[in-house]
Amino acid sequence: MHCTRGTTPVDTRTPVGQVRSAAVRVGDRERERTAVLLTDAAAAGLLTLAELDDRLARAWRAGTGAELSALEDDLPTSLLRERDRREAAARARELARAGLGPHVASYLGVMALLTAIWLLVGLAGGGWYPWPVWPALGWGIGVVSHARAARVQVVPSLP
Repeated sequence: MHCTRGTTPVDTRTPVGQVRSAAVRVGDRERERTAVLLTDAAAAGLLTLAELDDRLARAWRAGTGAELSALEDDLPTSLLRERDRREAAARARELARAGLGPHVASYLGVMALLTAIWLLVGLAGGGWYPWPVWPALGWGIGVVSHARAARVQVVPSLP
């Protein structure tokens, strides 16, 4: 999806200022991204319902980035930045979710190993100081933080 600032087409999925050709063919994903942006603009009071209907119909018929760009040209860049921020937060949540399982599994495996060592040392030498609690607490804070990052929902804020 594209937005034109001045005369330079810019891909709104990338940081502001990275140029991409507006003549590139677009697919349903780009059309859907534009439709969401237009709906957000209407929700923010930037478009009337009639304008929204017209632009949505044109967005779903669009074949190139230039056609989608024309639908977004008069929208404020703050709306584009907010959408990019939400998408970045969603990608970060997806990555956190993907890594949470292995993180928890390695934590539990290491804690089981440390507890077994503690038991063997306690039985063999009588040293029953519960030292595995310290690595469990230290690493546990990281696991809890990771779990929170995987569950946090970003509340969209429109201009």
